[in-house]
Amino acid sequence: MSLFEQIPEDAQSLSPKSITITRIIFSIFSIGVLALAVFIAVVSGEWTRFGYGLVAAILLWLFGFFWSKKRYDYSRWWFSEEGLYLQRGVFWRKRILVPQNRVQHTDVAQGPLDRKYHLGKLVVHTAGTRDASVTLSGVELEVANELRDRLIDSEQTDAV
Repeated sequence: MSLFEQIPEDAQSLSPKSITITRIIFSIFSIGVLALAVFIAVVSGEWTRFGYGLVAAILLWLFGFFWSKKRYDYSRWWFSEEGLYLQRGVFWRKRILVPQNRVQHTDVAQGPLDRKYHLGKLVVHTAGTRDASVTLSGVELEVANELRDRLIDSEQTDAV
């Protein structure tokens, strides 16, 4: 049985707008690869290198196009009595539990694309030294703020 089959019914997925943002980011990187290929071809005078760059840019863009949807399909989050669960990973799947009594502080951040699409990134800082901060990106801004408030409220009960 895989981790994805053990997800509770109340698990939430990311915002579908996160697919668009991921595709935009991959498109920007693909354009960068293409621009680098043009630069190398112009400087070296060998236009076959531009062909390699063009193929690399197209493959990168195609990978990003399909991977962004898969990332969305396999990313979930939910609350339980223990804390906040995050599950993600396309090829290697990972389930992370952020115990409520280990939360030090929380942040909500937005990049330029997040602001355009009204998304937010929740960053939870814990007392641990390894993986001391956990991020949940690609959620609606209101959801990120609600999660932050819920985690802050739960910080009142300190187990230490």
